[in-house]
Amino acid sequence: MRTGFFTDTFYPNVDGVVTTLMNYRNEMQKRGDSVFVFTSGDKKTREENKDKRVFVFRSFKFPPYPQYKIALFPFDSVRIAREREIELVHCHALASMGLAAIKTSRDLHLPLLGTFHTMVPLAAKKMLGRTAEKILWKTVKVFYDRFDLVTCPTKTIQEILRAKGVESMIVPNAIDTARFNPSLKPGVVKNLVGANKIVLVAGRVSQEKNIGVIVKSASRVLKETAGQNVKFVVTGDGPDRKRVEELVKSEGLQKNFVFTGFVKPEYLPSYYAACDCFATASTFETQGLALLEAMACGKPVVGADAMAIPEAIREGKNGFLFAPGDEGECAEKITRVLSMKKGAYARMAVNARKTAEQFSIPKSTSKMLDVYAELLHR
Repeated sequence: MRTGFFTDTFYPNVDGVVTTLMNYRNEMQKRGDSVFVFTSGDKKTREENKDKRVFVFRSFKFPPYPQYKIALFPFDSVRIAREREIELVHCHALASMGLAAIKTSRDLHLPLLGTFHTMVPLAAKKMLGRTAEKILWKTVKVFYDRFDLVTCPTKTIQEILRAKGVESMIVPNAIDTARFNPSLKPGVVKNLVGANKIVLVAGRVSQEKNIGVIVKSASRVLKETAGQNVKFVVTGDGPDRKRVEELVKSEGLQKNFVFTGFVKPEYLPSYYAACDCFATASTFETQGLALLEAMACGKPVVGADAMAIPEAIREGKNGFLFAPGDEGECAEKITRVLSMKKGAYARMAVNARKTAEQFSIPKSTSKMLDVYAELLHR
């Protein structure tokens, strides 16, 4: 099969969307399929992607999130798709490359599949208010009305989309359970951080991730775990990093927080391996890839009881939930993980790994290929 992936974000940017589509792409090509990527980008994107099956369209930066690009003239995708004999268009985008996917499908009479990855309307609400959220949900509805089929990663998101008039099929995003596994060694991370115990916060540092909740819970965690030499490590970068760093400073926690900035994918597993607890206060997750990667490494997790996070976390079995925005409960749950006895911690680690294994690359890719087969035989 020859498939075209359309996306507004691609290497060297690394986020949940890029990770997901590359997990699918690598597995599909391993099985003998050809997957072509159509993406917005700049000179750096072109330099990082010498693959002849990756097509980068000239773009400009999207100001609120500079790592995302809006393609200026993406409709040459029609010619490229025709020449490469694309059989199915799979859209991972909502912006310019999404429009290119629709046009390519329409002009070449190809099946059109869309995957809903990101709660863009909620991000708009945080930045611009409720009116912006309403407008964007209407836009999402109009956009997906043009598709033959839409997938989403979790039941939570399926129900939200249905309430907005968009029907979808659940296909969980794939987790690389071979790359992220409990046998990984922390390498030099723990020594570099200089801590006996590490609470890891991984992913994009943006407003909707609510990292400030974890910062404000840290003092209580440190008080309750006095003598354990606990540090919080924030891996990743994003538009909210400066504000979060200033919050850490205002809380007097500079010695207890480490900001790594962007971590190259090849080094990320070592950070998961080094941590004792993974924490997220995000109320934005459509599935929570970083959370599941930590679980794949056998790490107990603490997360906000919001969006799709409760689908992954089973209270007291593989981690703990806390009320969204509740700094006190967040601190309490992180402290519980850090204070666990060895046996209880080991059981939770095993359960975390079992949860992640449900979303392995082979399993999720097979489900996605079943969707492709359904579309091609309609």
